[in-house]
Amino acid sequence: MKFFKLIILFLSFQTYVLEKNEIESKLNSIVPKDIKVLKVEDTISPNFFLVELTDGSLFYVTLDGEFIINGDLYQIAKNSLVNLSDLRNSKERIKKLSQINKNEFISFTPVKMETEIYVFTDVDCGYCRKLHSEIENYLKEGIQVNYLAYPREGLESKTYKKMQYAWCSDEPQRSLTNLKSGKNIEKVECQETIVSKHYNLAKEFNARGTPTIILENGDLLAGYHSAKEILDLLKN
Repeated sequence: MKFFKLIILFLSFQTYVLEKNEIESKLNSIVPKDIKVLKVEDTISPNFFLVELTDGSLFYVTLDGEFIINGDLYQIAKNSLVNLSDLRNSKERIKKLSQINKNEFISFTPVKMETEIYVFTDVDCGYCRKLHSEIENYLKEGIQVNYLAYPREGLESKTYKKMQYAWCSDEPQRSLTNLKSGKNIEKVECQETIVSKHYNLAKEFNARGTPTIILENGDLLAGYHSAKEILDLLKN
């Protein structure tokens, strides 16, 4: 379980701004021995540092090292609240997706691409099938769909085996389409670990179901969204 004992933790009576290494040293003195401070970063706010621990915990620390804040940090904009924490998560998601070899996706590419989305999919998921049945709509709107494998029932499930066959196939697009149409495909065995790699990445992104859609800007959408809905979201 990720370490975090208190939402607000008193650290010291100091009122001056601490250096990042001082923050790191102070926190390392109170966290469990098997956990360390991974990094201390500036934020868009002039009042907080962002801290990440080696167990993945994220929280904010005031510049004087007096308080820890556990939770999302919001900026009050003119007509709305901006979740600064999620903006950081979006950047991290895009960074990790950009590090994946494009050949690992099963992609459907429009003639003229306006944007692209990354879809964690399960071939036995009803809404995943609905999304794929509308693939031509996405392509007509200039949306490239890059599929990643996310068999919801795990890496020992029948769905995992079917998706492994699709990702090993010489015709992955056709194989994926057939599976989503309820058809059987050729059982192609290979040593690729792409499906398990995608599955673990979905878990890392805290995907709660399928489809999970990542927009080009890194925003995460849970569930089915039409091509029009996606374009409207990108305009906002």
